[in-house]
Amino acid sequence: MTVPLTKPNVNSADGSSDLDALLASEQRRQGGLWTLLQRSFWGILAVALLIASARTAKVDLVQFWQRLPTVGEWLSRLFPPDFSELPIFLEAIWETLAIAIIGTGCAIGVAIPLALLVARNITPVRWLATPLRGLLNLLRGIDTAIFALFFVSIVGLGPFAGALGVAFHTTGSMAKLYAEVLESLPNEPIEAIEATGSDRLRTFTFAVLPEALPGLIGISLYLWEFNVRSSVILGIVGAGGIGYELLVSLKLLDFPRLCTILLLILAMVSLIDALSAYLRQRLK
Repeated sequence: MTVPLTKPNVNSADGSSDLDALLASEQRRQGGLWTLLQRSFWGILAVALLIASARTAKVDLVQFWQRLPTVGEWLSRLFPPDFSELPIFLEAIWETLAIAIIGTGCAIGVAIPLALLVARNITPVRWLATPLRGLLNLLRGIDTAIFALFFVSIVGLGPFAGALGVAFHTTGSMAKLYAEVLESLPNEPIEAIEATGSDRLRTFTFAVLPEALPGLIGISLYLWEFNVRSSVILGIVGAGGIGYELLVSLKLLDFPRLCTILLLILAMVSLIDALSAYLRQRLK
């Protein structure tokens, strides 16, 4: 007896067949396998990179574990703190704050016009935006401490070199973030003001600035907060401030003096963080 050949069932509603469903299922299976292989490759590569980095950095957990008692001994020698030089430390704290304030203020003054030239939606000179973005990337790519070291060799030791280092690095970061805020603005208010025949200055004043101001102020506060913490490190490279006193205490292994400095830095950073967070919250 002959067995009749079965044909794939055809769905009269949409014209699809069992064969099409099988092909689609096979394609999904192959696609899932290829995705799994890709993820496995990137996972293996990440693990290999981590292992290679640990070897290059000479990570030695056994040695770290053996030295932990020394760390505990040092921590026990931090107390009680020595407040005999408190006036000197408070003056150094103010010097650190001054570095951050002057550096951030100068960066704001330079970053605003740079952001206006870089933002693609409002720049008056489009061909200039690309090279300026390269300049901003260069400024952001060089750390504040490296800038400070460079300016120490030019203007000498002291807080002025630190303020210059903060200003140059922060200008790159701030102008980029400002430009991103400006580019995220809706075009309708800008186009409405321009339709009345207003020039670029009036357009910026009445359409761009009111919309962008909260974001610009929030970015400025955040970077100022960051620069206060960064200015502490600048004293280690010769830019003055409380960082210099911290370095002296570490070199002399004067732990009570070091404890006082750390407590003052903690109090300063905590107050600045709280103030910055409060002001940013008021902007919302």
